[in-house]
Amino acid sequence: MRDNLDKWVYAFKNNEVLEEFSAPGIGSLKEKFDYLKMDEDERRRFDKHMDYMRSEWGMIASARQEGCEEGIRKGAHQKAREIATMLARLCLRPTRHVKRG
Repeated sequence: MRDNLDKWVYAFKNNEVLEEFSAPGIGSLKEKFDYLKMDEDERRRFDKHMDYMRSEWGMIASARQEGCEEGIRKGAHQKAREIATMLARLCLRPTRHVKRG
């Protein structure tokens, strides 16, 4: 094969992607061909598995987002407490009056 275009043309003409092919995006085509080669029962099981995995990833992403939001809230609260403590200390220090003259 001379170039990536030749690899794509070969894949479409023969309905297969050879292992040595490394053209950009051709891995996705291989996955599609593999899926199309499955019988109906295999496809159903595969689709069910993929639905389950998408659901799991959705729950993980949601939990991660909630955790980040909670961390931001806690961080902001902690920062506010630190600022309040610092201001309280500054206000309680005796002030020095400097004579200008």
